[in-house]
Amino acid sequence: MTAMTGTGYSLDNAWEHARRRLELVERCYDPGTLRRLATIGIEPGWRCLEIGAGAGSVTRWLCDAVGPAGRVCAVDIDTRFIEEIDAGNLDVLRLDITSTEAGRALGFGTFDFVHTRALLMHLPQREQVLDLLVALLKPGGRLLLEEGDLFPVAGLGAGGYAEAWAGIEQAFNGAGVDCRWARRLPERLTVRGIEDVRADCDVPLVEGGTPEAELFVLTATQLRDAVLAAGVTAEQLAVFELELTTPGRWLPTFALMTASGRKG
Repeated sequence: MTAMTGTGYSLDNAWEHARRRLELVERCYDPGTLRRLATIGIEPGWRCLEIGAGAGSVTRWLCDAVGPAGRVCAVDIDTRFIEEIDAGNLDVLRLDITSTEAGRALGFGTFDFVHTRALLMHLPQREQVLDLLVALLKPGGRLLLEEGDLFPVAGLGAGGYAEAWAGIEQAFNGAGVDCRWARRLPERLTVRGIEDVRADCDVPLVEGGTPEAELFVLTATQLRDAVLAAGVTAEQLAVFELELTTPGRWLPTFALMTASGRKG
């Protein structure tokens, strides 16, 4: 997951702790992603596209799934981590998916499967990019989108923890991120002609002091200046971090809203 915005990165892979943050994203969300990938039934010989490949765990899984007869294209605006993957059936492409040349560079109608995770929510041009993802699929090709939504914090969060999350969302909004866009993913696929749409939602609670909780401490740390500028106080951020580092505290974070389907 590379958090890319129209004005740069909101969560830049060049940050000194970026690899750790991306590895924690994988730890937190890979179980659900891999379960959904297995349900889709990706076959040997397929050509797959992973956009916003991050640290590369899904890319590695796809390379194994399609085998030597298949091909995986992993795309990111910063490919420093996926370039380390040693797979003979992998193409790594440094590309801004919002650019006008992205479709031609990738090839319209060429992929059996396209996947993104926590990417489109970060793109101000998300609707146009979703149009592009559909256009990149072959007829009959499969699409899986997984995007974050903050509704669990609104429903279950309280006190300084919830107040800090409100500031984090405001900081994201200022960078063009939409933390509520994902809740209508199934409809967005349906209106684009995607068939056999399926949708679900993972709503993990994280325990303070765990690696999963560390992911959100690092997110707030990387966004600290923007969050403070959004009106969150240093005291509220301190409460936020205390909650997330205290064993026995169970806390809401991002839900992962997902939708999949087949191009007719």
